[in-house]
Amino acid sequence: MERLIVLAACWLTLTPCFAFTLNNNVAASFEQDQVKVNVASHTCNNLGITNDELLSLAEEAGALYWNRVHTSRLEVVRGSVVSVDGVFQTGEICTNFPSSPCDINAAMAVSSDILISCNTASNNYSNSPSVLGVTLPNNVTGQTIRGALILVNDAADNSFKDLGRGEKIAVLAHEIGHAVGLGHSNFDRNLMYYQSVATRETLGPDDVDGTTLWRLWFHWPHSRPRLSQPLRR
Repeated sequence: MERLIVLAACWLTLTPCFAFTLNNNVAASFEQDQVKVNVASHTCNNLGITNDELLSLAEEAGALYWNRVHTSRLEVVRGSVVSVDGVFQTGEICTNFPSSPCDINAAMAVSSDILISCNTASNNYSNSPSVLGVTLPNNVTGQTIRGALILVNDAADNSFKDLGRGEKIAVLAHEIGHAVGLGHSNFDRNLMYYQSVATRETLGPDDVDGTTLWRLWFHWPHSRPRLSQPLRR
């Protein structure tokens, strides 16, 4: 299991902030073009949403955002509700919070594809209910992502449940972007902008360029540069 450096960026929150999103520093990507999004089967007590509803939102996030990039081979598809260990609901994604870089909690490594889990460990979200989620490709071999984990804040006073359907889809689409290896953009017209934008409905130029180049770099690894900063135009 690799020790991944935390990229300086921002957690998705309802208000502008400066923090960081967990991500990889080795220009890693999924090997397969089709990546499934699964949802953990345990009950999300405070999100105001069922597992099947969360899975449907994730499916729409792929269909409405990432699957519309015609220059990319990446296709985000609906997986299933899967049974996982209770640590995904209560555990910390890094064993050394609040220090950086992240020492990955091996018990929460995702075996394949992307797993979304509601999670109640407040340290994952800087002890703030306004932090909606955190994402980490936490099963990486060399430059290949085997599995990535998206945790949605299941605090009693969380903000996710108060979002409209479109906003929830955009939040999950942003986190899926991190799960497949993308960092943040510095320009607010992009889904991967480092602050949340409530009216987000489409991908921006950086999002399209990022996912296109990321897939090209994987298929031609001899010419793929090592990225450690968010993509910029």
